[in-house]
Amino acid sequence: MENLNNKAANLASHVQEIAQTYYDLARINVAQAGSKAVARAFLFFLLAGLLLCILLLAGIGLSLYLGKLLNNAATGYFIVAGFYLFLVLFFYMLRRQIVFPFIRNFIVRKIYDKRD
Repeated sequence: MENLNNKAANLASHVQEIAQTYYDLARINVAQAGSKAVARAFLFFLLAGLLLCILLLAGIGLSLYLGKLLNNAATGYFIVAGFYLFLVLFFYMLRRQIVFPFIRNFIVRKIYDKRD
């Protein structure tokens, strides 16, 4: 009987160690996933900011170039602004067919991507 009690206590000790190990592993996995998400978000915002600067400067340059060709600077700015307005309306009209599915699929791929 004493041997059975020792085995039960030993088994309980091992089960407790296994549970603690799984708990520690889960904490590490959550921390790793969180750090990847923060790193990706930082990179996304950095690249988005740089892209915004590129688009802004390219738009100004194109506006100045078109204004010089047309001998009216304001006309160049209005043409580029009209092009940007067209793009906004285009993406707004196609948001349910193209934009939302693209973003949704991109997020799902990143969540289930196990290559990192």
